[in-house]
Amino acid sequence: MEQFMCLNPGDILRDCYQIIDILGKGGFATTYTANVLGSPENSPCVVKEIEPPQSNDPEVLHRAQVQFETEAESLISLEQCSRIPRLFEHFQEQGRFYLIQEYIEGNPLNKEIGSGRQFRESEVIDLLQDILEVLDCVHKKHIIHRDIKPSNLIRCNRSGKIAVIDFGAVKGISNLAIQGGHITQTRVIGTDGYMPAEQWKNQPRFNSDIYAVGIIGIQAIAGLDIQDFFNDKKTGELVWHYSTDDRPMVQISNKLKKVLNKMVRYHFNDRYQSVAEVLQDLREAKLSRRESLTALHSPAPPSQQPLLPKPQRPWQGKLRVCLPIASAGFLGLAAFLIHKIFTPKTCPLIQGDAVSCGEEILIKTSASRLKQGGVNDFFNGNYQSAFTLLKQSWNEEERKDPETLIYMNNALLKAKKADYYTLAVAVPISNSEGGTVNSDLAREMLRGIAQAQTEVNLGLFNSDRNNDFPGQGFLAAKAIKGKGIRVIIADDANLKADAKARASSFVKQTEILGVVGHYTSEMTVHAVDIYDKNHLVLISPGTTTEQLTEQRRKFFFRTVPRHQITAENFKNYLIENAGSKKAVGFYCPEIQATSSLWEEFRKQFRQAGGNILSITEYDVCKKNFNVELALQEIERTEKTAIVLSTSHVPDAVKNAMALIKANGDRNWVVGTGGIYSQKTLETASQLQSFEKLVTSSSWHPLAAPNPTFAENARKLWGGNVNHRTALTYDATRTLITAIESQPQPSREGMQKTIASPNFSAKGATGTIEFDPKGERQNFRPELVHIVKCRKEQFGVAFVPVKYPTAKAAGLKCD
Repeated sequence: MEQFMCLNPGDILRDCYQIIDILGKGGFATTYTANVLGSPENSPCVVKEIEPPQSNDPEVLHRAQVQFETEAESLISLEQCSRIPRLFEHFQEQGRFYLIQEYIEGNPLNKEIGSGRQFRESEVIDLLQDILEVLDCVHKKHIIHRDIKPSNLIRCNRSGKIAVIDFGAVKGISNLAIQGGHITQTRVIGTDGYMPAEQWKNQPRFNSDIYAVGIIGIQAIAGLDIQDFFNDKKTGELVWHYSTDDRPMVQISNKLKKVLNKMVRYHFNDRYQSVAEVLQDLREAKLSRRESLTALHSPAPPSQQPLLPKPQRPWQGKLRVCLPIASAGFLGLAAFLIHKIFTPKTCPLIQGDAVSCGEEILIKTSASRLKQGGVNDFFNGNYQSAFTLLKQSWNEEERKDPETLIYMNNALLKAKKADYYTLAVAVPISNSEGGTVNSDLAREMLRGIAQAQTEVNLGLFNSDRNNDFPGQGFLAAKAIKGKGIRVIIADDANLKADAKARASSFVKQTEILGVVGHYTSEMTVHAVDIYDKNHLVLISPGTTTEQLTEQRRKFFFRTVPRHQITAENFKNYLIENAGSKKAVGFYCPEIQATSSLWEEFRKQFRQAGGNILSITEYDVCKKNFNVELALQEIERTEKTAIVLSTSHVPDAVKNAMALIKANGDRNWVVGTGGIYSQKTLETASQLQSFEKLVTSSSWHPLAAPNPTFAENARKLWGGNVNHRTALTYDATRTLITAIESQPQPSREGMQKTIASPNFSAKGATGTIEFDPKGERQNFRPELVHIVKCRKEQFGVAFVPVKYPTAKAAGLKCD
C-alpha cells in the first residue's frame, strides 16, 4: 500500500483548495485550513484528510469506500442543524479520503475549561444547554457524535454560541481490518476521559454523547483537568464533588449536581436516555436558581434583614487578610499565601481514588474490622485512635500486613505532629482480569518500602511510649535530620490509564520527593514521561525492558537488572551447564517486557553459536494456549531448551504452569522472575522430578550480600521475603539516602544526587550505584532451582543453583 502522506502549505487540492496550514492532527485524520480559490476573497474552508485502512485486502478497501460515502451523506443531512459546519464536498483521491467543510471562526472550548478556572453555576447551565441543543438535532438525525470534548466545541466569534465539529464516525474508516475472517474496526473512536465504558467496547449509544457533555460540565463547575477525575473502584461511578485543604467544596445547587451526576452514570441504563430529558431538568434547575436568587435579594423587614457578605470566590476571603498590610513583607506574605492556597495538597483524604496514606484500605482481601476502624479514624483526622486500632490489627487480624504497617507509621507521625518527608509507591493491586486482587505481588513490594520507612521512623518513636512498635530492638533506628518518612500508596491496577492517572496525581503533589514503582515494564513505559516531564524521580524495582535503556529519561532509575544481563545469565547456563545448543521461546508478543527479554536472549544465544527453533504455539498469554501442540513442536529436535519469558497476566501464569507440568523433566526450562513464585513451587510439588527447571531472581536470602537485611526481614515479617521485597527496599533506601545527602531536599536535588557518579546507597542487594543511563551497576541476578524440603509449604523450596540440595543450602527440612 502507498505510504500515507500529509499535505503541505501551498499544495492545491482538486485545483480548488489551497492549503494554508495544519489545523490539527489525530490518530485517524489530519485537518487543514485552506482557501477556496476563485471564491470571493478566497473564502476559508477546512480540509479533513482521512487515512485509508492499513490493509491491501480488496474487501476492506471496498468497505472503507462504502462507509465513507455513507458517513458523508450523514454529515450532509446535518445541514438542517444549526451550529454544525456545512459539508461542501467529499471525494477520494489517490486512495485517500477528503471532506471539505465550512470554517467556523472562533475559539475551542479547551481554551476556557480546565487549569483551575471555575465557571459560575449559571454559566455552566448555559454552556450545557448550548451544547445539548446542537446534539438534540444531531441525535434526531440518528447520528452519534462519538468524540465530544472541549477541543471539538467552538465558541463562535459572532454569536458567542457553541458549534460542534469533528464527528467521529467518518474517521472510523482508517482503522478497518480483517480479524477472524470478519471486517471490523481495530481502534475505538473517541477520546480517553470523555468516553463511557460502553464506548470503550466499540458499542456507543446516544447517551454516550451525554456522558461526554456531563464530563465537560463537571470540568467547568469544578475547575478540574481531565486527568484529575477518578472512579470509585467498586461501582465505577465518577467521584468529583469533594473538598480538600487546597480546594473547598464546589458550591453547587443540589438540582444541578443531580443533573451532572445522572449525565455521567457508569452504566448507560442509569444515565439520561435522551437529550430532551437533560434539557428539561436543566431548565428546571435554572428556574429554581432564579427563584432562589430572587428570594435572597428581596428586601426584608429591617429587623429580619441578614448581613450578607459580598459574593466572592473561595480564595478571595483568604487573600483579603493580607490586603491592608502595608509593610515591606507584604509581597512575600502574599506570595506565601497564594502558594499555600493554589498548591495541591499532598495526600488529600479522599476515599475511592485508588490513592491512600491511611484513609482507605487498598488491599481488600478479607474483612478486617480493626483495620477498617483505623482507616476510618485516619479519614476523620483522629490519628492517635487510628494508630491504636491499626497496631491492634497488626497484632491480631492481618498480622505482618505491610499496608497496615505503613498506615501505622503515617498515623503516628500525624499524632505526634512530627515533621516528615513524603515518598510514594505505585503497586498493581486490582488485577486487569475481572477486578480481582493481586495481593501477593502488592504485599511483596509494600514490605520493602514499609521496612525502610519503619527504620527511619523508629528514630523518632524509640524514645517515647510506643516501645512495642514493630521493628523495635532489631531494626536500625535512624531519623533523617530529625524527620520521619510518610508513604503514600497508589494502585495502578496494571492498567495503562490507571498508571498514567496515578503518575499525574503524584507529580501534582509537590511534597512527594520520589516514587517507587511501577512494577511491570508496561506500566512504567506508559507513565515514565509524566514523571520525567515534571521532574519527579521514579525508581522501579521491577521494570526490566530494554525499551527504557534506548531513550534515557533523566528522572528514571531502576534497582533491578535489565534484560541484557538476565539473558546473558540464561545463555551461559544453558550452554555451559545444561549443554543445550538449541532453544525455543515462550512469551507474550503483546507485552513488551516479555518480548524484549526473548529478543535479547535470542540475539546473544545465536552469537554464542546456538540455534533458535521457530514454533507457532509460543504466545503464553493466549486464553486457548495449546500445551500439547507446543511440546509436539519442540520434540521435533533433541535437547531443545525452553525459555519462559512470562508476565503477571493471569493467563500467562496459568499457561506457564501448565507447560512446566506437562514438560516434566524432558527439556530444560529457564524462566524469568515471573515464575519465581509460590505457583511454581506448587506445580513442582506435583512432579516426580524438577531437576531441569531454573529461574532467575534478583535476590535470594541464601545468597544475600546484606545478611542483616535478610535477618531483619525474617523477624519483621515472620519469614523469608523475596526479590520483589528486596528490590523495593533498595529503591526506597536509594530515595532516603538521596534525601539525607541534601541540605534542602528538592525534586531536582533528588535527581542530581542519585545521578552523581559518587552516589551510592546500601540496600538488601548490596551497594546500589547507577551508571549515566540510570541503570544499576555491578549487579547480577541469581539463578535458582527447586529442591525438596519437607518442612516448606509445598515440600519444596527455591535455592541458588550453586546448592544442589536443601542440605547443602543449609535448610532444616527434617
